[in-house]
Amino acid sequence: MTRRIATLLWAALLVVPLAFLGVALTLDRGAPATEHRTLFLWLAAAASAFNVALSRVLPPRLYSARGSGREAATLTRFLVGWSLCEAAALFPLVAYLVTRDARLVVVLALDVVALAFLYPSDRRWNRLAPAGSGGALGPRQGAH
Repeated sequence: MTRRIATLLWAALLVVPLAFLGVALTLDRGAPATEHRTLFLWLAAAASAFNVALSRVLPPRLYSARGSGREAATLTRFLVGWSLCEAAALFPLVAYLVTRDARLVVVLALDVVALAFLYPSDRRWNRLAPAGSGGALGPRQGAH
């Protein structure tokens, strides 16, 4: 049941930046601000790279709370990774609203792809599951 919930949460998080992009593309709000285009592009790229890297590195290193089940600990690790990718996707969207710089849509697309690759498959679920029973601490040993 937890895996099904994880898949629904993943899909919901994947839809948000795409829906926001639809709004951003249809919103007509006058002339774009161009004085900070390059700055916003570099900030978006740096924030995206940092958050996407953290989304891969941080979740397996999270400790589970004592008494929490293995499924809950695994779901928490996924949520942290997804949230980092979601956060990465929001900055380029907001910057795009301000500047209308199409390069920011490319940064957004990369962030959405990074989130899509965090689908909670059987293999990834087992890899992020804590070692031992009952939510033992640390990542599963020997996972590939």
